[in-house]
Amino acid sequence: MTTNLFHRITGFTLLALLVLAGAGCRKTEFGNIDSPAFIRVFNCLERDVTLDNKDAPQPFLTMLIDPVMDKDGIPGSADITGDFLDTRDSWARPYPDAGNTSIYQKEYPGSAKVRAAPFLNGYDLSSWAQVTSGKRRIMFFARPLNETPFFSLDKNLRRTVLLDTTVDLQFNEVYTMHVLEKNYTTRKTGLYVRNETFVRQSLSDSLVYVNFYNLSSEGFFANSPDTKSSSRSFKITDTTNVFYTLHMIPTTNTFRDIPGFIQQPMGSMIRSHENKVTPYYSFPLFADTSSNKIYPGNTAQTFEFLKPGYTMGTSANPSSSQLPVGYYAGLHIGPYNNGAGGRHSMRVIADIRSGLIVTERSGIYNPRYFATVNTIEYINDRCFVTTIQRKFDPPIY
Repeated sequence: MTTNLFHRITGFTLLALLVLAGAGCRKTEFGNIDSPAFIRVFNCLERDVTLDNKDAPQPFLTMLIDPVMDKDGIPGSADITGDFLDTRDSWARPYPDAGNTSIYQKEYPGSAKVRAAPFLNGYDLSSWAQVTSGKRRIMFFARPLNETPFFSLDKNLRRTVLLDTTVDLQFNEVYTMHVLEKNYTTRKTGLYVRNETFVRQSLSDSLVYVNFYNLSSEGFFANSPDTKSSSRSFKITDTTNVFYTLHMIPTTNTFRDIPGFIQQPMGSMIRSHENKVTPYYSFPLFADTSSNKIYPGNTAQTFEFLKPGYTMGTSANPSSSQLPVGYYAGLHIGPYNNGAGGRHSMRVIADIRSGLIVTERSGIYNPRYFATVNTIEYINDRCFVTTIQRKFDPPIY
């Protein structure tokens, strides 16, 4: 009797510990606040340390919304604090990174425990945070690269203001914000705020959508050093035309282009910091018509950026290795090998199986393709990808 009781108590205790452990690892909290707006914030500042800038503030940031300042103008608290904000990753995933155990964050809210945005018109906005709408004062501070919370730092380390601005956040609107270098020569920093529209647009769940932004600093192309290595260029002119190619990746050593989707035009990309959503372009979720319409296999996408007047693959124009710096750059998204993506200067894996297409276990299928809405942003010789996914059926085990 005593042994059975011991086993029951031990089993209950173990179950309770597992539940508590699971709760402690939980990265996303839901529940609405009054009159919310939804924000996602990226630190897009990068700085190579040189003798000329070694004493300048490094781009490791703290964001404060509606800070409370003391008599010396030093913040002592804030309504919202986004601390330890590091330079962003190349891929902003469609859900919080629950595997991130570091206090350093690649975005806000990142893996911080905040009230996440709900599903809105079928889109998973759990990578956005809820904040109260209205006019909000937003400040960004450069902070030391350590693990001390901002308000525990010495006052002298809480006075390096990079940005101080007011943003009018509208009720139930979705915002993406970037801390950017506005001018390459002066290194002036600014806050770019984009009011996203995908939640209000009629977008098909059988198409994968993508739009493009060149958010490079003013004067970057003209004044930055050339970064061309062999036939690969990371630097493009302020206006480029975009072409895309879709690939199937049957094995780790082979690939094939999908007929009908080879170097197809996909609009243009123009350098601008205007807070305006650019047009979405699309390609089919199942571009390979011979596929099973569930999971056709590993796939990838290539986007090529060319100066207007040049088209790849024609006898009238040289290959990319012969073009002047800035005339061409290639971005490969998804799994790659020496054939698929090996010749392109920029690479983002995104979904490890299928690039811009999300693969998830859903219903009886493991995995299954799902269409997404994506944004590709070129910023000072790097490409960044943000992916948004729709709600899908949970798995059946």
